[in-house]
Amino acid sequence: MTYQTLFVSSFEKYLTTECASGELASEELRDRKIRLKRFPHSVVLELSYPELDFAERWCWQNFGPADGDCLQRDSIYRVCVNGTSHTHSGKWLRHWLAKTDYDFGYCEFNFSDHANQAAFLVQVPSFNWGEKFAK
Repeated sequence: MTYQTLFVSSFEKYLTTECASGELASEELRDRKIRLKRFPHSVVLELSYPELDFAERWCWQNFGPADGDCLQRDSIYRVCVNGTSHTHSGKWLRHWLAKTDYDFGYCEFNFSDHANQAAFLVQVPSFNWGEKFAK
């Protein structure tokens, strides 16, 4: 058995609870609009860093590498073996929105394909802190 603290949230909740200024909210909306052009299918989670790494590992194993700068170097559940600064071209990405507490925050996963978003949502209840944090 492992810890599980994540839950499905929304971008609107993130904006309401974490973006104190209208300027920050406007900037976040602009950035998101750019992401949604290429990756229109979104899932926002509130989760811990270990759960983020666990979810990313599942995505890599099922959809291939994430699009953009590779962030695997510091992952607890590392998939990419290249430890240098590099990028990948992929069918999904994740965007860390905000830290809400020590090792917790909002993260948006975006998918180019609706079927991948649906498969991810089916798996969300099984995402947890992983085998490195067994109770």
